[in-house]
Amino acid sequence: MTQISVAAFVPPGEQATVARAAQILQAGLADEGAKLACATVADFDGLRTAAGTIRIASLTPELGLERLDTPWSEVEQRLRQDYAALCDSGDPVLITTIFRHIGAQRDPDRAEAILVRLRRLNLLATELSRAYGLFVIDLDRIFSDVGAVRVMTDYGMDGHDAAELAGHALALGIVDNALDAALPFEAQERVKRAITASRPAIQPPPDLVPGNLMTMGKGRRRQVVSTITDSVQDNHVGWLIRQVLKGQIPPRQAADKLIHAVRRRGVQESLGLLTSGMVRLMGLKPQ
Repeated sequence: MTQISVAAFVPPGEQATVARAAQILQAGLADEGAKLACATVADFDGLRTAAGTIRIASLTPELGLERLDTPWSEVEQRLRQDYAALCDSGDPVLITTIFRHIGAQRDPDRAEAILVRLRRLNLLATELSRAYGLFVIDLDRIFSDVGAVRVMTDYGMDGHDAAELAGHALALGIVDNALDAALPFEAQERVKRAITASRPAIQPPPDLVPGNLMTMGKGRRRQVVSTITDSVQDNHVGWLIRQVLKGQIPPRQAADKLIHAVRRRGVQESLGLLTSGMVRLMGLKPQ
């Protein structure tokens, strides 16, 4: 029988999430002859465990009141070093983002400081992913789509509904990113279908589910991508130029998009859109 090991460093409020994820994942793995061993560890150093272990880390401990006074530059440097060392093992590392909601019961005098630190941590998660190859489970996006009122929680992730929603997302994240060494692709797909079929009752309202998704490729090369559309095309050209100037999109990527537009619309119309976009850009106030 295939043994899959998971180690998780999470605060007490998120331990129910890890337990629920393990329960959901084990139910899907049972039919594939695989067994899951999941344990929580007391600190980040506890994640440096046996080779072949899937490591899960939460950023929420960084929001502890005793850590908020630490300068962000020091926190960022430490986290970059910690995650670089953790990813050097070559084993899958998953990190969860933090729900951007501060409950009324939290310390009101520190709420603003918590929110600022929280946003920086969520942004850092994406930067760590690009730098070191870890996988991000975007709980903030999922919980924001559902809403704090419906799920009855805040960044602490307390409550049954929060554990159910986050546990399901975490289980899917493990299947999507961390089982290549343990199961063949076909078995992973079967486990994923089983988990998807048991999704929690709380879901984003239908009008918040993206409608511009398309599937590209097959098998392991399959990707679900979101298409960018703009009913006013010159607005989009102006946005594209603005993103290049702000350093948000590499010039090469922007050039590829413009070349594609020329091929699709023709030179005359494309030049018209580019000119219109430049005019709109010059008419905007600096941001």
